[in-house]
Amino acid sequence: MTEARKNQEPDVVAVDLIEYLIVEVPDLDALASLVPALAELVETAKIRILDLVAFEKDLDGVVTSLELDAVDSMAALKDVEGDVGGMLSEHDLELASLPLRSGTAGIILVTEDRWAEPLSLAAQRVGGQIIAGERIPASRVESVLIDRSDDQATGG
Repeated sequence: MTEARKNQEPDVVAVDLIEYLIVEVPDLDALASLVPALAELVETAKIRILDLVAFEKDLDGVVTSLELDAVDSMAALKDVEGDVGGMLSEHDLELASLPLRSGTAGIILVTEDRWAEPLSLAAQRVGGQIIAGERIPASRVESVLIDRSDDQATGG
C-alpha cells in the first residue's frame, strides 16, 4: 500500500481511477478460474472491486444477470474487501451483456485501479487528474507487434 493510501480513509474511492472490464468464459462454472486472480489483485492492492455482476447468455441470446452471491463458482470472492455492488444500473448491465457470445458466461467488473494511484496523485498535485482510458483492441495490438517484428527482421 502506498504512503498516500495509508493516510487516506480506506473507504475513499479515487474517482479518476475507476474502470470496468467485461470478461467472457465458456460457462458459469468457468468463472471459478477468475477468482484466484481477482483475489490476488485485491490482496496486493492493485485494484479494489466496486461492483461485480455475472452474466449468462443462452443459445437463444437471452441474458440472465446474477449478483455475486448467486454464483456458486465465485463464492470465494464473497470475503473480498469492501462493499461490492450498486455501481451498475440495469441499463449498464444490458449494454455490458451485448458483447457476450450466445452460449457463454461472463462478468462485468467495476474496479478502482489502485496501481495507478501514484500517477493520479502526481496529476492532482499540479491541478490535474486522469480523465480517460480505453482498452486497445487485441487485433490492433497484434498487428502492430507483427509489423514491428517484420521491421526488426528486415533491419528496418
